[in-house]
Amino acid sequence: MKEKFIKEKNWIDPHIIESDEPFEMRYPHDIQIELMDICNLHCTHCYLKTEEYKKNRTGLISFDFFVSMMNRLEECVKNTTTIAFTMVEALMHPNIFDMFDLVLKMNPNIRLKIATNGILLTERRVKLLKEYEMKMKNTNGNNPQILVSVDGYKKETVEKIKTGVSYDKLMRGMKMLKKYKVPYHVSFVVMKDNIDELIDLIPLCKELGASSIRANPIMVWESKLFNESVGIYSDSSIDKVDEYYKKCEKLANSLDMNFYYRRTYSKPMGCGFSSYTMYITMDRHGVKGGDIVPCQWYTTDFPFSIHKETTYTNKTVWGNIFDEDPYKIWTSKKSVDFRRVFHEKRLPDACKGCPQGELGAT
Repeated sequence: MKEKFIKEKNWIDPHIIESDEPFEMRYPHDIQIELMDICNLHCTHCYLKTEEYKKNRTGLISFDFFVSMMNRLEECVKNTTTIAFTMVEALMHPNIFDMFDLVLKMNPNIRLKIATNGILLTERRVKLLKEYEMKMKNTNGNNPQILVSVDGYKKETVEKIKTGVSYDKLMRGMKMLKKYKVPYHVSFVVMKDNIDELIDLIPLCKELGASSIRANPIMVWESKLFNESVGIYSDSSIDKVDEYYKKCEKLANSLDMNFYYRRTYSKPMGCGFSSYTMYITMDRHGVKGGDIVPCQWYTTDFPFSIHKETTYTNKTVWGNIFDEDPYKIWTSKKSVDFRRVFHEKRLPDACKGCPQGELGAT
């Protein structure tokens, strides 16, 4: 029997996770593990292209180190909802499915989350993802959350934006997910070069088995990379774009798909991610991994750019899981005070200028 389509609330404002527990005592709702600082693509708009990441690049985290991290995080893993495996291409890691097994052994009720550019969705990997989907469905009803990046409808657009991608392999991967009935979502990075193709992409994604599309504004990390022809956001709402998004949403809903989009005006309204996600760093170039930081942009002094202005974060570490109890670090005063600002839909001064906080792109 076909499941009834349920339209979900959009993400104009940051998504804030609530709980019955007092804020200062809560376990993280999500845990994100930094697995790598490389990718199989070389997109110019990616944060991995910034000088801060390029000069400290290491590669992939070792599986042994991952195991040691999980042993330290076991209590938090047992009390969280989701484990997210990096923000790059999780399927690059040769031990990604071993990692799945380890996490599920600690917490059979957890949800696994990965993002992929689609070209590594071979039949072997997709069949394995299907096995995990069935295993988790039988245990807790939580499908693995798979996010496939598709930044255009036309082959030439996708291959221009995502440097090194193969449109044909991407389509093959999405078709493979559909063939094995693996649920997945589509992520679309919105810029002036591709926004007109968004409405055409919706029925294609429906045909290929996607359940939703998430349209996020492009985030430019350095002012020298900024070009007026790239971003679509302003100090005030862009009515034409807002109406277009509503048209896309109406089309998607008519096809039993959810469509999420962000506001077109910049306004510091907090960041859902940093209020409830424990972000753990990998080891790189002699620097011990296992740091708990506000988000990946705080692993170093990172450049934020919006409206041609660049600001930098100051590297912030709340503690290291190999030196202290992870839960105590997470619930320490400096962590709670920092995160509470986000939870109240405000933005700390240190985050002003971050496209995620300014645009709600979380």
